[in-house]
Amino acid sequence: MATDFRTVWTNRPLRNLLLLALATLVAVVAASVAVVTQERGVRVRFEPRAMFPGLETQLDRVSKVTYTLGRGIRGVDKITLERAPGGKWTVANRKNYPAQQDLVQKLLIGVSEINLYEPRTARAEWHRNLGLLAPEDLGTATRVEFFDAKGERMAALLAGKVPDQTGDARGQGMIYVRRDGEDQTYLARGRLPLFQSAQEWLDTKFLDIARSEIARVTLWAGTDNPIIIGRASADDNDFVLENIPKGRVTRGAPIVNGAATTIVDLTFDDAVPAGSLDFTAISPKAVFETFDGLRLTMELTGGGGALWAKVTAEADPAIARPGADAKAAETKAAEINARVKDWLYKLPQQAGNQLTQSMDQLTHEAGLEN
Repeated sequence: MATDFRTVWTNRPLRNLLLLALATLVAVVAASVAVVTQERGVRVRFEPRAMFPGLETQLDRVSKVTYTLGRGIRGVDKITLERAPGGKWTVANRKNYPAQQDLVQKLLIGVSEINLYEPRTARAEWHRNLGLLAPEDLGTATRVEFFDAKGERMAALLAGKVPDQTGDARGQGMIYVRRDGEDQTYLARGRLPLFQSAQEWLDTKFLDIARSEIARVTLWAGTDNPIIIGRASADDNDFVLENIPKGRVTRGAPIVNGAATTIVDLTFDDAVPAGSLDFTAISPKAVFETFDGLRLTMELTGGGGALWAKVTAEADPAIARPGADAKAAETKAAEINARVKDWLYKLPQQAGNQLTQSMDQLTHEAGLEN
């Protein structure tokens, strides 16, 4: 072994190559130690701090929130939430349809409570790795901006990737962020909604009809072959198909009940202003009547699995059951109409299927297996 080393050492080219390799190794080790030492020093010196100090005391001044989202070569999309007179938040992209108020509140508080936990890179060319490349630059970051009533920007951040398996006892997770206009990035603690479409902000509860209120339902109302489903009182758990054809039986109470209670807890997928779509005389109609004398009519249009509904409500004492509160029906009809009169609603596919069922789908020939 000693002879081999002397041979290498006396060979000048090999000796120089060995010395160069040793020098390179020493430099790499020294650099690694320096980087680790520097990172440790930064971590020791950096104290977690609010991303936007004092913002939590200014949230009542926020008048508009915008989300800017990258769509690749298609450019960017912008979602705008606006505070209407009276303080209610709306979705400007949907002609100021009411937003989910608790969700917007969660957003406002979430941004104000973001704490910068650890510095990350300040090199712009590395922003993409953290999901913090701006949407205008074909990046995937979401820009969130707060504006006051004068249009002055109060806070703006770019939100990036969420590291895997992060969270704490308060349910807050970790996310990469940077202030808009700054290259310095951070690993931050906090949680805020980062929805990618305007309809996700809509308040999708719009009818508020309980199962106990429903007395009768008519599918395909106004046609030669309506389907009538009803029950005598709210104490009857199951609805009955009242005009079942001779020689046929229902496919079971769950199927009939499902059709009759479609509007219970019904939500929608999207909303557009009334007049955006055409309804014809042959458009399907579903009519729901309550024990108190409320009649709710849903006209349907569309195709390809996307059904849109136009909703109207009226109080009719003629359909009210004995002892019903006629005033309550009038009040509820007025409330529903005030909420829905200017809008058309895209129904979930399951709801659309329920409201357009045929008699053959609800029944089968007597004596045959269901």
